[in-house]
Amino acid sequence: MKKIIENPNDEETEIKESDMPFRYYQFDYSDGFSGFQFHWHEEIEIHYVVSGSGSFFIDDTEYNVGKGDIIFIAPRIIHSGKSENNDLVDICYMVDNDYLMSKNNEYNTDKFFTELINTKVELPVIHMQNEGYEQLRAPLHLIDSCVERRGPFFQLEIKRNLFDFFIELYKNNYLSMSSQSSNHIETKSIVKQSISYIQQNASGKLTIDEIASHVGLSSSYFMKLFKECTKMTCVEYIKILRLNNAANMLKETDESILQIAHTCGFFNLSLFNREFKRYYSITPSLYRKKYKMSEIEFITF
Repeated sequence: MKKIIENPNDEETEIKESDMPFRYYQFDYSDGFSGFQFHWHEEIEIHYVVSGSGSFFIDDTEYNVGKGDIIFIAPRIIHSGKSENNDLVDICYMVDNDYLMSKNNEYNTDKFFTELINTKVELPVIHMQNEGYEQLRAPLHLIDSCVERRGPFFQLEIKRNLFDFFIELYKNNYLSMSSQSSNHIETKSIVKQSISYIQQNASGKLTIDEIASHVGLSSSYFMKLFKECTKMTCVEYIKILRLNNAANMLKETDESILQIAHTCGFFNLSLFNREFKRYYSITPSLYRKKYKMSEIEFITF
């Protein structure tokens, strides 16, 4: 995905979103946004729930979330998120580890961020009543203000507040070294490989045999591992991923519904229309009319 952002010289520059060390989103699930399908990435991901309710699936466990909750997702963790009643509004902060680390590891501070790769998050969802909540919410609130004001030093202010957030995470013992077994880690690695492969090839005629072969397993054993980690079958995952991709294309492009269906891996238009309506409770054409102009607020640097 590419975004147009303003660079420090006030010139418009086309930049790959994934290359940015800090990204800030505001998601409104009532505005045609269906949620996050299972995925993983190298960045740290933080959410703050503004309103509504939903659930996040993080590293084998499903968590119910509501207004005021803070969700912390460490790098390389398989996760997803959805709204319960299409009423969830949340802010997402995506942070590259390298953005928080010094080049010369001054004062040995980098260990706090490199360890995140192998760290277990004791409480991924932090509620208002949990210890240290206000101290964790405060720096996120200040980041929101920095983004809104866009003052001359807002990039520095955002970085300072991110440091404050991580200090509070450690002070309140929300992060600890993982004690997961090597078998558990290997299983997660296999499922992550399969998810990446599916995402890269979802537009084609994917088969379970093909995916299983890619990760070096029999089809039956692969399907068992996939469902253990995601609580859904691989076939379900592929279908929902394709539907989400199609929904994004309906909002963001002017391509025909037939072309979108084919691009997203549906080679039978009737099947696509039926599955889309079953999942979104609306036809593709009506979905496009309703949500065509809706956008996710986005800032990056």
